[in-house]
Amino acid sequence: MTFFYSNSEFKKENTVVYILSIRFATDGLSFSIHDADGTLMVFSFKPHMLTSQDEVIAKTKKTLVEDELLNLQYKKVYVLPANKDKMLIPAHIFNKDLLPDIYRVCLPTDKNDTLLYKKIRPMEAYIVESQPRNFVKFLTSRYRSLCIVNSAYPFIINSLSDTGETSQHLFIDIHDTYFDLLIVKERNVLLFNSFNYSAIPDMVYFILLSLRKCGIETYNLYTSISGNLVDDPMLLKVLSSYLLNITLLKDDNLNVLLKNDNVNSSAFIHLLSMHKCE
Repeated sequence: MTFFYSNSEFKKENTVVYILSIRFATDGLSFSIHDADGTLMVFSFKPHMLTSQDEVIAKTKKTLVEDELLNLQYKKVYVLPANKDKMLIPAHIFNKDLLPDIYRVCLPTDKNDTLLYKKIRPMEAYIVESQPRNFVKFLTSRYRSLCIVNSAYPFIINSLSDTGETSQHLFIDIHDTYFDLLIVKERNVLLFNSFNYSAIPDMVYFILLSLRKCGIETYNLYTSISGNLVDDPMLLKVLSSYLLNITLLKDDNLNVLLKNDNVNSSAFIHLLSMHKCE
């Protein structure tokens, strides 16, 4: 089912001062439009069930061409691929000339791919991912002020803004086939990684393994979870057996705007906040 919201004050002729954020994944494409004051003007989610990245990109290109609102000109456009494959490189060792070699050590790339990177200033690191060169050219030709960055970017930015000086935090952002995990202690990032899963026990295994590797005790750990399974009662039930102080992130305001309490607003939290992360 497609979800759509439009503010009564939204005007197509004003989009040159609006900010457009687009997130695409194997489970669908969503986008939000905010005005210059940060007010949500438009939200849309078009679900689909695809299995390959080629299918996702083909579907995304088709939607960008056919959707009227995505053909307008905006002050700034953020495109957020929800891909498991990405890496963080500390700023002090980041080198554009060596980037292809560094990336290929950890992740495969195609000869027709191009590497994209963006600095995460709060942690002095770069997030790097690979995208098909033709797709990047397609996006660049459509949008003048464009930023393509993995959906983990707003997740990390938002997470780091929610930590204390002396506390330990576990942040989890769940997608349809994988989840991103971030462990922070005293504002220092100990681990960021992405894991495939097929069921909740898979997630629990990787979470507990990551905590053990980082030497984190669960009794004084604060856990924050966002994403696709936040509205699944089994998730909280299972995790509560191992973790204390769990917070499930939701955006109740979005449910009100959509007039639908059944929408898992948590899946769109980082999309809706992308315009605040710069």
